[in-house]
Amino acid sequence: MALLKDVEIKKQGFFGSLVAKSAYIKVENVKGSKEKIIADVTFTTSEKEMFQQKTYSFLPNLEGKNFIAQAYDHLKTLPEFAGAVDC
Repeated sequence: MALLKDVEIKKQGFFGSLVAKSAYIKVENVKGSKEKIIADVTFTTSEKEMFQQKTYSFLPNLEGKNFIAQAYDHLKTLPEFAGAVDC
């Protein structure tokens, strides 16, 4: 599972931004406890080049889906992932 979305890339020290069309967004790793899950997420171009890695955290539902599926569900609730589609 992954997400696809156009992602604006801004680099410190540079003016303006670039857009990675249909960036592949993948949860690479989840770790944590019943109080907090941390998900490591990579952003890759269509040419398979990673251009960004971020960490997100959320409160898991112990009776819900597996933690990776919950991580994707959490990402889709964040404004930065508005319009992202499953792939």
